[in-house]
Parts: sequence; structure tokens; C-alpha cells
Amino acid sequence: MKKQRQLLITLMVYIAYVGIILLANIFMQMSLTQNKETFEMLSGISFGFIGIPVFSLLIPFWLSKKWNLDFSFWPKNKNLFIVLSVLTIFTFLVNFESIKALINSGLSLEVFIIHFIGILLFHTTYYPLFVLLIFPILRKNIGTRMSIIVTSLLFSLYHLAQFHFYPAGLTLSVQLFLFCYFMASILLYLWSESLILVALVHQISGAIAVAANGSVHGEMDFLFFLTIPIIVIFFGYMIFQSIKRKDRINYRQDWWLTIKIN
Repeated sequence: MKKQRQLLITLMVYIAYVGIILLANIFMQMSLTQNKETFEMLSGISFGFIGIPVFSLLIPFWLSKKWNLDFSFWPKNKNLFIVLSVLTIFTFLVNFESIKALINSGLSLEVFIIHFIGILLFHTTYYPLFVLLIFPILRKNIGTRMSIIVTSLLFSLYHLAQFHFYPAGLTLSVQLFLFCYFMASILLYLWSESLILVALVHQISGAIAVAANGSVHGEMDFLFFLTIPIIVIFFGYMIFQSIKRKDRINYRQDWWLTIKIN
């Protein structure tokens, strides 16, 4: 009964988050079609003040600790050098063509840094919701394999609500890519024991891919400056908890993936 109640609450948080993000996209679309800045402001409020801070960060962080879910922000039982090496190789291989295209584009480092910061909200802030809350709750109810599949499916479907900010997410090919990529992200998280590093890998990959496709976010607008405090709090909280050793981790072999090389 307790597991079912937690599952219901988790699904309600997910639905609320997706609904608010959808509303933010609708407002932004209306701001363009009707040429009214009011709708753009409402979109920013929905996205940057309610959807992400409340339903993707605060509530998932709070519930994951309240319910004593298993999670880890930084590797504790894995060799950090090996973890960093594997994640670096993974990032390079996944983005090989995009890296080449980005180098050939002649994009300056300064513009790329602004671009990198400007889209952090789109690539890292949903990890507490999907990985710290949805995944472990599903794992309690339907097992490891199905929870990875369902969490990845919920992640890819969430992008349908981002029809304005990420129209490519409406296509079947991108939906399949998002599904497979998030499955890989969860597996990397279970192996590396680090939400911080996996979220950074996702951000680096996303920033490179978006820039390589010609969509460089080089403007220091309202959303850019709103991103900075949210991201500082997001990573700052995880780093602080890791230093204080308050991030929960369970060394059961059926929870964290282990690979032995003889």
C-alpha cells in the first residue's frame, strides 16, 4: 500500500511538471503569434519559477530524502579516475560528428560558454525528477528492467510538451533517440553512482549537439540570468550533500551495477 501511494504521488508530480512545461510552451508560442511580451513573461514564470524549481528540483529532492530512496550524487564505491575516463569516452563517441561540425563552424569559445549556460535548464534540471524520484519508485513497484524502460519512455514523452522550445522532439526518430539516450544515462548513473557527472555528460552532449545543428543560444536574456541561480543551487546542493556524506547510497549488488574485470 505504501509503495502504491508513493507511485501515485510520483506520477502526480510528473503530470504536474509536464503540464506546467506545456503551459510555458503555449505561452511562448502565443507571444510570437500575437506579438505580446506578456505571454513571454508568463512562459518564463511557468518555466523558471514553478515547473523547474518546484516540480523538478525541490519536490523530488525532498521526497527522495523523505522516502529514504537510494541515490548518490558522487561515486563512493567506484574508482573516480575510471568513472571519469568512461564518461569522457562515452561523451566523445556519442558526439563525435557533432564535435567535428562544431570545430569546423568556427564558433568562438565565449559564445559557446554563453550557449552552454543558456541551455542548462533544458538538459540537467529534470534529473532529480526522473532519476532520483521516478526511477527508484518505479523500481520498487515493477523491477529494475521495466523501471529503466518506463522512466526512459516518460522522459522521451515529456519532450512532446516542449513543442516550442524543442520542436524536433515531436518527431519519431528524435523520440527514439531520447528514449535510448536516457536508458544509457540511467545505466551510467547506476554504474558510476554519480548524478552530478551523468547530468554534466547530458549537458555537454546537448550543448554540443544543439550548437552543431546551428541553434546557438548566444543571448544573455532573462532566461539566461534566471538559469544561473537555479543551476548554482542545483549543483551546489548535490556537492554539499556529497561532502557531508548525506546523499544516500546502498551497496546492494541488485541496486548498483558492478562490472568486474579480471
